[in-house]
Amino acid sequence: MSGRTYLLVFTFLCTLFLAPVTVLNLSLGTRALGSPEVTRLASDWQHATHGVTYAPPIWSNRPFKTLRLHDRLPDINAVVFGASTVMGMTADVFPEGVRAYNFSQSSNSLASALGEAEYVAARFGGRIQWFVIPFDWSIGFLFEKRDPEKIDLAPEAVLGAMTAREIPFYRQLLDALSYPKIENLVTILRDVLRSPDRAKTFRQVFFEVSGDEYACPDGARAKDFDVLYRGKCGGFYDDGSMTFSAWNRIQPQEVEQRVLAGSLASSKYSAALQSTRGNPNPSFLKRVAQLKRDLEGRGGKLIVILPPLIPGLEARLSAAPHSAENLARLKQALAVWARQEGIVTIDAGRSERYGCAALEYLDEHHAMRECYRKLFARFWPDYRRGIAPGLYTFP
Repeated sequence: MSGRTYLLVFTFLCTLFLAPVTVLNLSLGTRALGSPEVTRLASDWQHATHGVTYAPPIWSNRPFKTLRLHDRLPDINAVVFGASTVMGMTADVFPEGVRAYNFSQSSNSLASALGEAEYVAARFGGRIQWFVIPFDWSIGFLFEKRDPEKIDLAPEAVLGAMTAREIPFYRQLLDALSYPKIENLVTILRDVLRSPDRAKTFRQVFFEVSGDEYACPDGARAKDFDVLYRGKCGGFYDDGSMTFSAWNRIQPQEVEQRVLAGSLASSKYSAALQSTRGNPNPSFLKRVAQLKRDLEGRGGKLIVILPPLIPGLEARLSAAPHSAENLARLKQALAVWARQEGIVTIDAGRSERYGCAALEYLDEHHAMRECYRKLFARFWPDYRRGIAPGLYTFP
């Protein structure tokens, strides 16, 4: 075989393999980006069924959560803001009379969360009486050097931003041919081949807006509007909390190593503390204090929480030479601020004090609902008794 013939055969075989891979992955990629139409369909389905779902893309939850928040407004009087670190906070952790929606979103910075909270307070402050705002110091959000953002949570504005987002075709093509996407396609095709109705499964995955309804392990109804995590009950409950069922929880054999690694000088937690030597952004503190005063003027209440970390991690950071002083400086600054502003601030970093266990975590800083239920079961009795404003830690 001549070199020219070999090259032609090789090119033909590559094209024969890559053409269907490219077409299928472009189809999956386009759908994984989401759209206003799919977001509305997912929101409408959850509104009608109270089941588990989410709208793509998985890394951007604001459009879906915004529609759900507006739908839930007649029924709720409390909103939880923030990032995925508080997605384990379910509505049932609140006492009778407090009806909450968890508006937290993936990678949602404190600057964004404050902008969202100010929007809700300005427009629904008379209806929403309870605000919960996390101070995520462990992943650096509390230390970011910027002002809170101005956020418009009107559904048309949020969905309009989705429409305006465009990704060049060449980037979509490169993404479709990347190793992770090809690996994901192989997994999907394997699931299709294992399906009792291969044609139907293939059509649903690649061409239809959603899959069929199915039951989660806990009995909840579920419907997938994304091509990722099909059939795994991955998504949000009707109260806005995350199932986390599509991801692997931390395993017993990993705990000790994870805690040790998280306390090293090179860890992201130590780096976050070192970024400002533990000094929180004063702009954030000022805006939260103003928000609290505005809410109280309408009869509302605001609670700040330092999200729980896996048991043992904060204790190690508090004892480590590279982070002990910075962490102490942070806690002192927050204690003084909370006392002066009259804000009850739950310090849940040492979650073991509230009875949380390591296996109730997705990783070092994502606590599951089991931990949050224990935490608030110990907090609310003290809150009802009128604990003094400041940094609250269960003994």
